Amino acid sequence: MGGYEILSVGTKLKNLREKYNVKQDDLAGGDSKKITRNLISQIEHGKANLTKHAAEIMLNNLKKICDKRHITITETIEYLMEDEKSQASRILDKYIKELKDLSIYKDGSFTEKLAEVEGFFVNWNLAGKKIAIFELAGDYFSNNNDFYNSSMYYEKAKALMDVNVYSDGLVSILRKLSMVYSYMDKYEENIKCCDFALNQFGDKLSEQYRSIFLFNSSLCYSGLKKYNIALERLKKLEHIIKDTNMDKYCEVLGQEGFCLGMLEKHNEALDVFNRILKLVSEDNLELRVLVMFNLVDAYINLDKVDMAKRYLEQIAQSIDNVPQTSKRLAGLYRDTGNLHKKINEIKSAKSYYLKSLEYAKTYKQYNVVRSVLNELFD
Repeated sequence: MGGYEILSVGTKLKNLREKYNVKQDDLAGGDSKKITRNLISQIEHGKANLTKHAAEIMLNNLKKICDKRHITITETIEYLMEDEKSQASRILDKYIKELKDLSIYKDGSFTEKLAEVEGFFVNWNLAGKKIAIFELAGDYFSNNNDFYNSSMYYEKAKALMDVNVYSDGLVSILRKLSMVYSYMDKYEENIKCCDFALNQFGDKLSEQYRSIFLFNSSLCYSGLKKYNIALERLKKLEHIIKDTNMDKYCEVLGQEGFCLGMLEKHNEALDVFNRILKLVSEDNLELRVLVMFNLVDAYINLDKVDMAKRYLEQIAQSIDNVPQTSKRLAGLYRDTGNLHKKINEIKSAKSYYLKSLEYAKTYKQYNVVRSVLNELFD
């Protein structure tokens, strides 16, 4: 347990005597009516409880002895009285701070400390502290693109919560779970998570959380090819964020256009995508590339290959400037490769697939790795 040790009250009292080289009689003092050597012995062996009154007498007697020896006592009544559960809680607070400090490093120190904490948990079941530590672990693994471990720790945190009672902590965990499920293509688990939040807490959810759960679940319905259900959710979301966040609004419209395209309503999809390009910020390259990708797909489906190629050229000019931190990059390169493959530009398709594979490995998006490898084998 590293430098942390939990001591019983009796052990602390015995250690105190040994440290200052005093006997039980010395701590009891001369007045046997107040405290006896036998009582001290019982406390040290766990057969009697230490009261604050007894602790005050013993420390006072110890102070008198140490003053004569010119020794300063560092222990307090609070130290002697602190029970094992309180010590465990205090130690876990220290662990939480250490984990926060270590979360910025990628040298294995966080996981080593986490293993130490989980060993500590074997004997101390403090739910509130466990939740905080499991959420920290989930955040750490998510930031390092280890979504399997991230989801596992978020699920551990959720399992310790009362899911029937609204709390900001619970909703935060549900949001984070829906995020990592999306990255893992766990569509059904994601929908269950989002629907639980939406149905269980309803009006208690802030507009921000309601928007997140509607959007994430719509993406998963699209992944399951249930495009009509996805559209219904996106329409609800559109009214919530239309006047609050233009980039998010454009992202919602983009998903609507994608669903329309998959339902073979290509002209309607084109109208949506052209509308988005007029609204979306020039600086939001990620969303602009995504919109152009969908425009290309719509034009291909309408046999307007020249228009499709025009937008493919714009994508080629923009995609390398999308922030390298974007977790969508692997998917964007893969899908651009798919578009080149659709119009039989095999060499370009291969180039984009290889870039997609590189980013998918970097971000540990193994679902993308599998799909790209299948395309490369073809």
